[in-house]
Amino acid sequence: MIYTNVRFRAGPLPEEFVTALAKHSHTTVRKIHDMFSACILCERKATIAAVSLDTKSWLRKSKTGKIRMMLYGLCRPCSDVPDAIERAEAAAIMESDKTVH
Repeated sequence: MIYTNVRFRAGPLPEEFVTALAKHSHTTVRKIHDMFSACILCERKATIAAVSLDTKSWLRKSKTGKIRMMLYGLCRPCSDVPDAIERAEAAAIMESDKTVH
């Protein structure tokens, strides 16, 4: 079954998912938890863990053949802002650019 409208999921992340991310990324579970423990927009304690998937890569239309995803945290006040997902994804991209260069 292919889900064509999968873009974003928020809520508590299953430990099995976090463990698989840590193993795949060759890092620790603690470092994965740190990625979504603070709100990406205001740095307060996050109450929502968000996973965003790139539609093309999810549908296996990626040129690299890899699934691109973003993992970040949001606090309740920031998550209530109408364009919170777009702002959070932009902040995540900016943050990843800092660590790559």
